[in-house]
Amino acid sequence: MRRFQRIPDWSPGYLNVTPQHVEIMAECQACGEQRKFDRRSVPASMRQHLISEIEQHLKCAACGAKAGKLRFGSFMEED
Repeated sequence: MRRFQRIPDWSPGYLNVTPQHVEIMAECQACGEQRKFDRRSVPASMRQHLISEIEQHLKCAACGAKAGKLRFGSFMEED
């Protein structure tokens, strides 16, 4: 089973400068739902926006809240 290892207190500022090897997880602050975030799902016109501006448009598929945060890190294999 793989688990997401978040890089604490790190944000690249802009999505387009996030290294490709860094995984992105979307987390709903309202219900706690977490899902892998596909950076290709962001419209081309928004790829050079600040992460905080993109987060304002995230809507949770589980509860419908607009309370998403993007977390950056990598997936680790559990022992």
